[in-house]
Amino acid sequence: MMESVQGRIIASAGREITDNHPVAASLSSSSTHSDEISTSSEISQAIPHGLIREQWQLVLGQEASMMDLQNAIELCRKLVLEYEEGSSERKWIVRHLVELRFRLREIQDVAEDPEGVAPPAARVILGHHFVTRQILNVTTKQYCDHCTGIIWSVVQASYICSDCSFCVHHKCLNSVLRVCAHVVATERKIPIEDICPEVGLAEQKYKCAECSIPLTFNRHTSFLLMNEPFVACFRAKPTRLEELPWTEARLCDYSGLHYCPTCHWNNTSPIPARIVHNWDFIPRKVGRASLQELILLHDKPVIDLEEHNPKLFAFVQKLAHVKKIRVDLYHMKKYLTECRLAAAEKILDNISGSRRYLLQTPEMYSVADLVAVESGALHEFLNKIYDAFERHIRQCQICSGKGYLCEVCGNNEVIFPFDDCSIPCRKCNSIFHRVCWLRKNQTCIKCIRLEMRRSREDTS
Repeated sequence: MMESVQGRIIASAGREITDNHPVAASLSSSSTHSDEISTSSEISQAIPHGLIREQWQLVLGQEASMMDLQNAIELCRKLVLEYEEGSSERKWIVRHLVELRFRLREIQDVAEDPEGVAPPAARVILGHHFVTRQILNVTTKQYCDHCTGIIWSVVQASYICSDCSFCVHHKCLNSVLRVCAHVVATERKIPIEDICPEVGLAEQKYKCAECSIPLTFNRHTSFLLMNEPFVACFRAKPTRLEELPWTEARLCDYSGLHYCPTCHWNNTSPIPARIVHNWDFIPRKVGRASLQELILLHDKPVIDLEEHNPKLFAFVQKLAHVKKIRVDLYHMKKYLTECRLAAAEKILDNISGSRRYLLQTPEMYSVADLVAVESGALHEFLNKIYDAFERHIRQCQICSGKGYLCEVCGNNEVIFPFDDCSIPCRKCNSIFHRVCWLRKNQTCIKCIRLEMRRSREDTS
């Protein structure tokens, strides 16, 4: 047991085994902790305080009948309207309603066809959609996200969440306490904007933010534990707080909450708030729940730099160049979407692919985009798209015919909004040479002509 627990710390997103092991005191706390949480029922799974009175009607055991599930579903429908949007009670009710409907569907299927219904391939628990985990020939060990024990795929049945990749033993399935990271990310919509919003252990009542195990700091018992490892092996359960083994409190740099070693494996990840505010890409230690949420948000364009930190473009030259290219590509896209030749060649689909959002709006970025900006990969990727788009626009008769001529100098050179030498009028979108625009004191000739025409029509 000690051997399997000692190797449970996983490195950052790749889940590789590190050479660092937790102290012996933390090992004992994790082993006793697995016994404590394994006896938890669904009643203890993060039900808000405001719903305690209704828990006997809402939280049902596995032996619940179809009538019980229908009554619980109807009660959830009524309660969801009584609480404000975004409240913890309403979020819990919505998640629980999904679980109840899924269980009711299973019972109805069995009732309709008792012989032809196969065992359920998926189970919904706290927003997780658990499916049977396939046996893979992998070189790295897979650990249970609930008890931190090794999952021996050959001899042990296990499940994995199809949304957040939460892995769990079959025996731990009904004891899961963590809400699916996909549900949390969907409700939050954007990453946490503050840098490590720590609340402190006192605010958490010196308990783990996820499983509520006490976070103790008893040097005497930790010293005894390091010299008597059999305490962890036999999972001795102390009766008094001062006799509890030392449980290390680990800070999550993303959420600012403290966790026990079972819920915080010292994984590291870049923090979106530190990137946006400080352009800091150093990986920081985060909890398992935060790591799964960050992985889900990694490729989603949910960060608006213009809104959160517009001054960052002035300090980071790489970011300013990427912004300029994205603005130019946004103008180019207008030409290509109206060109039948570009549509036939599928230029937009073939080049942009799944990252088409880079052309749709120049303001939104994902964490992966910001990391690629720092490494220079995004600048190189956008330059290839820029060259392909520009080549088509200048060679295509349809696109080149929609260019502009500078009215100030009268030159026959065709200019486009994405040219470095051009500048658009913000009112009528006419394009001029930048030099000519400055020579006319940033006055648009077309706007003056239109204003004079309107004045003549009004006088007549």
